[in-house]
Amino acid sequence: MSWSSWATLEEQYKETGEKLKKAKEKIKDRNDTCSLVDKEVIGGMIGEVNETRRIIKRKVMYEFNSLSDEELSLLTDKQREIAELRQRYTYTEIAKMLGMSSKTIFTIFKQAVRKVKKAKRQRSEGIPVGLSPQQEKIYVLHFKKGMECKQIAEKLGSSYGNVRKQMSKIRKMLPNL
Repeated sequence: MSWSSWATLEEQYKETGEKLKKAKEKIKDRNDTCSLVDKEVIGGMIGEVNETRRIIKRKVMYEFNSLSDEELSLLTDKQREIAELRQRYTYTEIAKMLGMSSKTIFTIFKQAVRKVKKAKRQRSEGIPVGLSPQQEKIYVLHFKKGMECKQIAEKLGSSYGNVRKQMSKIRKMLPNL
């Protein structure tokens, strides 16, 4: 399986865990026999899903070493350098080569993984890559759902001026809109 397949699978397990937690929350105050059994079963499922997700997450980190050139182009120079070195060396060896701590190398590597995962998600959802979380919300509400700035501001609990400013930044980043 490719890195992106493992990353997608990890995201699916994350969503499943969140759905199970919501289901357990819905029945938390019930004390009938069926609900008690359901709580026990759901609790076990949450544990198993989380354990599987941890295993898959390790696989994502391992498979990250085989990024395409397009995926590598999303990274900063330092992230790209570490990602490329990680294909051949351990974190400790990279730290010695670059004069940094192993913890710093691992942190930068994790940031790179998150950045590529975010870009992959944005692409799959038809959202331009590189938008901040707030800009993503505004983009979706305006360009996909047709809402006006005033409506978006109300929905997000933000000011009209802030939404307009973010829209301006989005348009500068994406001149073809």
